[in-house]
Amino acid sequence: MRKTTVLFVCPDNALLGPLAEAYLNAQGAGLVRAFSAGLKPRSELHPSVAKLLSSRALSAEGLEPKSLDIFLMPHAPKPDRMIYLADMEKPELPDDWQESVREHAWAVAGKPPFPASFAASVEYFRRIRQAIDDAVAPAMATIPAA
Repeated sequence: MRKTTVLFVCPDNALLGPLAEAYLNAQGAGLVRAFSAGLKPRSELHPSVAKLLSSRALSAEGLEPKSLDIFLMPHAPKPDRMIYLADMEKPELPDDWQESVREHAWAVAGKPPFPASFAASVEYFRRIRQAIDDAVAPAMATIPAA
């Protein structure tokens, strides 16, 4: 059975995308492979990513901000689903994605996806973690293995 591939897309892939990627990979029971990418990725993950993941007994190993351009290359894994984590302008996708990739909007933490200053409170990060936790179960129910 082929795994369903999910690509989380957010503006900078420093916080929401990597968190969602790690959570869905952990919850996917081997049926889902999640990735994340950003339109303009930051140079490093938000400092709270490892802390938030470890609070759920998950690892941040291998997570890093990535550009959506990586997934548009011919040899890259083509997603079955793309989930936009913020209210943002949708990127231009290759023609062969138009019919086969299902796109979903999933605004986790409202606008903006997190404070521009990166100096957010612990409570803000708890809300993000909870929103992602709450969304993983319903997302799993709507993503059957292909």
